[in-house]
Amino acid sequence: MSETAATTPEGVARTPTGDIANQASTTGAGTTPQTSTTPTETPSLANQSGESLANQKPAADTPAGAPTEYAQFTVPEGYELDATVSTEASKIFKELNLPQAAAQRLVDFYTAKTTESANQPYQAWNDMQEKWVTQVKNDPQMGPRLNEIKTTISRAIDGLNDPKLAQDFREAMDFTGAGNNPAFIKAFWKLSEKLTEGGHVSGNGPSPQGQRRQGEVPSAARAMYPNLP
Repeated sequence: MSETAATTPEGVARTPTGDIANQASTTGAGTTPQTSTTPTETPSLANQSGESLANQKPAADTPAGAPTEYAQFTVPEGYELDATVSTEASKIFKELNLPQAAAQRLVDFYTAKTTESANQPYQAWNDMQEKWVTQVKNDPQMGPRLNEIKTTISRAIDGLNDPKLAQDFREAMDFTGAGNNPAFIKAFWKLSEKLTEGGHVSGNGPSPQGQRRQGEVPSAARAMYPNLP
C-alpha cells in the first residue's frame, strides 16, 4: 500500500501528482452539498398595482358598524326629537360608522344638554320671583300690611269697570312676574289708595275731646262753655 493512499482521508480524491482534487467537481457520498445563495421567493404584500395591502382601503361594500338604517332613537318622556335633526344626525353617524348603541349614546348626550339649556332661563326667572317675594315680606312698610295691600290693589283693578281688562291685567302680572316685584307693588299700592274709597272705621265710643260719654252729666262750666279744655 502506497504512503499517499494511506494518508489520504476517506472520501477525498487526489490527482496523479498527489494534490487534492477540486471539490466543485468531486462527487460521492462524502461530498457536502452546496447551499444555494439565491433567496427563496416570498409572497409579496403588494397587489398588482404595487400598492401595499397595509395601505389599501377597504372595499366600498365591506360590512360596516353602522346599520343600513338606524332605528328610532329613544328620548326622555316629553321630549320630541326634531325630524330634521334626527335625519342629519343619522347621516353623520353613518359616516362615522357608528353602531346603533353608540349613536344612541350621542343622542342621549344631545337631549340632556338641550334640556338643561332650555331650563336655565326658567330657573333664573323662578329664582328672581322667589327673591322678590322675600323682599316684599321683609319690607318694613309692606310686610306687616301685605294682606291690606293686596286688597287695596285688587279694588283698584276691579274699579276699572272692565272685567275683561281686569282679568287680562292680572294674567299679565302673573305671566311676567311683575306682580311680585317690590317696586311695582309699592307704586301700585300708593296709586290704589288714591283711587279707592277708604275702608270701614269701627266706632270705639265718643271722642274724649268735646263729647261726653253716655250717662255723664256735664259740669256747669262745661255746660256754659263746652269747648273749654
